[in-house]
Amino acid sequence: MHRSGVMLVLFALLLLAGCSGDFDQREEIARTIGLGGGSTGTTANPNTGSFVRGVASIAGVVRNAAVVLRPVRDDGSVDWDDNNALGQGVTFFNGIYQVNVLNPAYRGPILVEIRGRSSIGVVSEGGNPATATSQKFHVMGPGHVMYSVLPYFQGASSGNTHVTPLTTFAVTRALAFDGSIAGVQGGIAAGLFGLTCQQTARFFGLGAVRASQPMDLAASGSFGFDMLHGYVLAALSQLARDIGVANVWDFWLGLALDGLDDGIANGSIGLVPNTGVTMPDLTQPNLIGSALLNGYLAPGNLDRVFGGDATQVVPGSALAQLINDLDASRNINNVTVDYDYIFRAPDVIDAARGATVRTSVLACQRIGTGTDFHPFGDSAGPSFVDFVWVSSSPSNVTVQPFGRIVVSPAAPAGDYLLTLTVQPKAGQIFVTGLTRSYTVVVKVR
Repeated sequence: MHRSGVMLVLFALLLLAGCSGDFDQREEIARTIGLGGGSTGTTANPNTGSFVRGVASIAGVVRNAAVVLRPVRDDGSVDWDDNNALGQGVTFFNGIYQVNVLNPAYRGPILVEIRGRSSIGVVSEGGNPATATSQKFHVMGPGHVMYSVLPYFQGASSGNTHVTPLTTFAVTRALAFDGSIAGVQGGIAAGLFGLTCQQTARFFGLGAVRASQPMDLAASGSFGFDMLHGYVLAALSQLARDIGVANVWDFWLGLALDGLDDGIANGSIGLVPNTGVTMPDLTQPNLIGSALLNGYLAPGNLDRVFGGDATQVVPGSALAQLINDLDASRNINNVTVDYDYIFRAPDVIDAARGATVRTSVLACQRIGTGTDFHPFGDSAGPSFVDFVWVSSSPSNVTVQPFGRIVVSPAAPAGDYLLTLTVQPKAGQIFVTGLTRSYTVVVKVR
């Protein structure tokens, strides 16, 4: 993997307004959507409240599905109680969802859940590229689910939180860690989700899965631009068809549960849910790539409604490389990432007694030369990067999850020193990087 400039970011959220969204850890393509701007493709954006927006896709539209925004606790665990949901909505006919966040004061990751609806007269469904002619839409039942994560919500509207079977696998893999590797327990955090997204992408021969909209290879009315992501989903859909899975949503649920089981996609769950079909081991060679080249792209495949066939795959092209990558034997646990960092924070922070200064700390890899990046470690929740704060006076100034600097109401006026040390956790190989230490002076008035 090519490595370009990479960074660790610490910045007071109180200062973010002056940053115009730069170094916004919520998205790979860092941008903030202004209220009332743009369009969902069906209705104008709401003029009040902040929202989360994205596209739900299986390389075909996912329409009429329920959307739930779920809060994540400081330890990375998800609050699954519908009564505590941050917002609820549905996916539109083109797969786009846009849901207002009901609690504007919430800070932290948001789990986006897409689930089939059970309402009478309402059918949730997805366009399947592997059966686009014979059965374009497959019914998404209430037991079928997909996930993605908005890595950090901080009160501003956000787009590009797309939900696909691959982001779902990244989520369930993040939840699967059981403490056997460097003591890390599974959960949702900006850093852990960034890591599992990159591992998932490379396992399936892609550069990214988060903030990626798969091409609609089912010609079902979805938004999407990432052709290779679409081909991977088409290949897996074709594999599901080839092994006898009638409803592709059962296969996508199986992939999610296989990630939740041990995070490896090795078929360890036994059977594809709701079927008597064995869940395939996706780590084995000559399986997914073969399903793409010899199945989905086979000349004469009448269910393929988009693109050319296998005879038109150009040697050395991105598609040819994808097929080769998918046909290789792979182990997602062998995917490692590297980070470096720079310190972006004032050396001195002024704070009143009883104040909380919100900051965020990330170890991440920059993508290209812009403001896009993958976070690989965060200052809250589970991570394979350690972020250790030491206060010169813990009874007066402490640092809570997500880098929240908290000043005691009884703290005497004066200067307090905070030292931050960032380093890869011992006993793991997923994340590598240098150990660095930084200091911040908190001036209490």
